[in-house]
Amino acid sequence: MAPPSRVPSEPLLRIHAVADLTGVPEPTLRAWERRYGIPSPVRTASGYRLYGPREIGEVREMRRLCEGGFAAAEAANLVRAKAEAAVAIAEPAAAPPAPTFPTDAYAAAVEALLDAVARFDDDALDETLRRVMFLGTPLMVLERVLRPALHSIGTMWEKGEISVAQEHLASHRIGTFMRESLRFSPGANAQDRVLLACFADDDHELGMVGVAMRLSEWGLRPVILGARTPPSAIAAAVNALSPRLVALSITIAPPEERLRELCRDYAHACGSVPWLVGGAAASSVAAHVEGNGGVLVPPSTDALKAMVLRLMDGGPKLQGPKSK
Repeated sequence: MAPPSRVPSEPLLRIHAVADLTGVPEPTLRAWERRYGIPSPVRTASGYRLYGPREIGEVREMRRLCEGGFAAAEAANLVRAKAEAAVAIAEPAAAPPAPTFPTDAYAAAVEALLDAVARFDDDALDETLRRVMFLGTPLMVLERVLRPALHSIGTMWEKGEISVAQEHLASHRIGTFMRESLRFSPGANAQDRVLLACFADDDHELGMVGVAMRLSEWGLRPVILGARTPPSAIAAAVNALSPRLVALSITIAPPEERLRELCRDYAHACGSVPWLVGGAAASSVAAHVEGNGGVLVPPSTDALKAMVLRLMDGGPKLQGPKSK
């Protein structure tokens, strides 16, 4: 697939400037171009390489992937696939009887996911998820594609437009994709860990994984223990990993006596490590959580970031752009 045409007004840089800008040495830039065709700068009449914003973005992505453990050849294939996927999602082929998608790549990706779920096409679902990973950071993909898609899938199920099997397929595949995306998020190799888990009787993990993505974007390392995590498992993980925070998710409140017991035991398991609770049922269990020294996740991203900073008591400066 041909790359998008170059905008005439795009600024073009020489190879030494690109090396300084990206931190990739000039010999490496030449080797990548020679071996993999990534990047592909234009040449002047004198043979000098000139790099535009697209090529600089490819260099940065190559470096990020290589630092994340990919071989250069694998990284080049992923960068090439990213460019092709962005074009393919934004401008789907007119094969019969292809629907008309929006020109916005994020909206097109949401529509492609919903179409795959409606047709119960697991291959198309997986293929679309493979493509959306190249549309931005894991957090950006979550906010612009996955969260809107999950909301629409839930609405489709409530209206009887899809079966529970289709809803479960979509939730499982999207949840798996979100977990795997964490390996490439900014906090994947950070020193400061945050444990994330669901209450002992709770199976709903997607909200928890979404919070993990945001924490990782701020430079913290999420360690997900998953659904139905008992206090004893939290205690073992706290002792082994020495996390800075523990975040628990609860979507359905258990009976009163069970809730009282769990909150007491989670507080004991966390010890001196701050613990917070979020999820659909968090507000209904506030008295038990706060009565045992826990805190509730606030509704806004900015408030959550401020709370995490406060609970970490002067810990490392969190990274990532300010939420809008």
